[in-house]
Amino acid sequence: MKSVIEKSLNFNKRIKVNFDGGNLTSDSGLLLYKEFDEKIGLSQSIQENLQVNDSVHHRKHANDEVVIQKIYQHIAGYHTDDHADELKREPMFTTILGKDQLASQPTLSRLNQKFDKVTMKQLQQVNQILNERIQTIKPSDHFVFDLDSANFTTYGHQYGNKYNAHYHTNGYHPLVLFDGLTGDCIKAVLRAGNVYTSRNVVGFVGPVIKDYKKMSPNALIAVRG
Repeated sequence: MKSVIEKSLNFNKRIKVNFDGGNLTSDSGLLLYKEFDEKIGLSQSIQENLQVNDSVHHRKHANDEVVIQKIYQHIAGYHTDDHADELKREPMFTTILGKDQLASQPTLSRLNQKFDKVTMKQLQQVNQILNERIQTIKPSDHFVFDLDSANFTTYGHQYGNKYNAHYHTNGYHPLVLFDGLTGDCIKAVLRAGNVYTSRNVVGFVGPVIKDYKKMSPNALIAVRG
């Protein structure tokens, strides 16, 4: 029987994993996600491709850093912006993100107001880059794309918030595309709540099929809708 005495992590050699006690954190599992992040270049891709339309110069928390913080908060189950204040100096988050303290709730919430169509396309580009890298690491000769719409209920007066007769709620009616074999999110687009299920489906899924045929010319591609 073997036991782990001590292990260092590739993204930060100063971090040691052992069983000697010391400072405790309930979010140590994030270390594995950070290792995976470094492997596929998630944070790097966001930093290289995201340019938010923002006239303010942020010295302490750049917009790309705030997006990365949001991602790690969601991974750890802290889904609301308010959680950022509780995690302000949480040692695991500050170590992974390389900061003395995290961005606060107002900073995270203000970023939401700055997102526009260009920003969303940039995030889609990041997602596409990651999917292509995954194919490079572990190529596949067949794909099953699951295409569907969903209901996102809203409770305010957001732009595009409309009544959907099928779901009997006000909200959005986005299109989503997942890899049916891996569960990876391939693409998503936000639509008004009252649009028909198949609105703009061809324009949505067509470019994805074209890109995957380019990546894997001999692969079999099936679409389930």
